[in-house]
Amino acid sequence: MSGLLGFVMRTRLGAIGAVALGALLPLLFWVSGGLLALITLRRGLTEVLIVLGAATAVLLPIHMALGTPMAVLQPLALIWLPVIALAQILRQSVSLAMTLQIGAVIATLAIVGFYVLHGDPAAFWQGTLQALAQALSGGQPGPEWQRAAAELAPRLTGLWVANMLGLVVLCVLLGRWWQAVLYNPGGFQSEFHALRFDRWFAGLGVAAVALSVLSPPGLLSDIGVVLGAVFLLQALAVAHALVALRGWHVGWLIGFYLLVPLLMRPLAVVGMADPFIDLRARLAPAA
Repeated sequence: MSGLLGFVMRTRLGAIGAVALGALLPLLFWVSGGLLALITLRRGLTEVLIVLGAATAVLLPIHMALGTPMAVLQPLALIWLPVIALAQILRQSVSLAMTLQIGAVIATLAIVGFYVLHGDPAAFWQGTLQALAQALSGGQPGPEWQRAAAELAPRLTGLWVANMLGLVVLCVLLGRWWQAVLYNPGGFQSEFHALRFDRWFAGLGVAAVALSVLSPPGLLSDIGVVLGAVFLLQALAVAHALVALRGWHVGWLIGFYLLVPLLMRPLAVVGMADPFIDLRARLAPAA
């Protein structure tokens, strides 16, 4: 891996080609985001914008010829530019916690902006789901689809923004890991194991999640979904750190990841509790 990453980082042309190639292959889209984060972290904002502009110039004519120009423009606006922004914040602050907190605040503001823009996001999503169903089936969807869409639509804003934030954070973490592989072996592991959000942010997360539980689907619920998802990452950092501190087998982490989809809310609570009680210090083996 280090040899391939080194080749990409040696020349601008190699970086442009790798970013464009990753974007053309749907299963490797995350590679493009990770490379943009790596270039930002290592070479700075000017260089990554040159690479992004050149890669977009390569991709746009291809997708226009295929009749799918939005296949470039949507990820450019929703993923690549946010990845570059967070990677630049990480480059300047050298604080993973601060970077993720700023990303969560931006995502929260994006939810508020979505409500301001659309007025009734549930109606927007219901219309979108209706159009999707008609495109897939070639006719009007049945009553079961209508009921499912009516149930899902009020929750889709929070789920969508949380998904976008998750993709952006994944790309930034990938770029940070690759930076460590090339220039600071072992640095990413230490940084991730030490991840701990500020107490003010944990308090905000507790309030948001509590209000979302008590509120019907809507703005407060959507904000709670996004902030709760961020604290899952804190719980993952605690789990990785404890496995390393106690010398447990990697199988413990595999089992933990298998349980994450079933225990998302309890794990978010663990993540929110850690800034206050320091679980790593409490559960670490005695010296």
